[in-house]
Amino acid sequence: MKQPALTWWRQATQIAQAAKEQAGHFDELVEQLPVRDPSVSVPATWALQQAGPLAIPALLRGLTHPHPRLRRNCVDIIDHGGYGADGRCIEALLPLLHDPVPHIRKAVWHTLFCERCQDTSKCEVMPNEKLDQVALLIEVGLHDPNPKLRGQLIDELRRHSFDTRAQVALEALATL
Repeated sequence: MKQPALTWWRQATQIAQAAKEQAGHFDELVEQLPVRDPSVSVPATWALQQAGPLAIPALLRGLTHPHPRLRRNCVDIIDHGGYGADGRCIEALLPLLHDPVPHIRKAVWHTLFCERCQDTSKCEVMPNEKLDQVALLIEVGLHDPNPKLRGQLIDELRRHSFDTRAQVALEALATL
């Protein structure tokens, strides 16, 4: 696996450079994300991660695609590409907290509150807005339809028990 990975990485670097010079090429790469053949999907993923902020518009369009694997890969690329703090990405990710697929919702939670992006020295794009994680956990997380994910989000809310809003929500939850 090491040799194909090195080949794919080199290929991704070339693809990313070429995509920067061709209009619409990022959209073509996004369309390759759900392909089950790793020799297609892995270089596309890595190229989008290497491309920098120029790839963001194509990734945002991918977040609304009907194919769940494509949506999930776009979320992951936004996270791993270091774009999670970009205001455009935040705005486009928030509706996916209601995505019908639980693992996509979980990936969105992770991307929105990624520890790496909270450290501005490690993130590609500097945060231009700060999300209120406690408010989102109370408003959306406590009502997630998937019991396992809801439990994980409740645990996350417990980590914020120093916040009065979290305390009130957890007390109300305990009385149910």
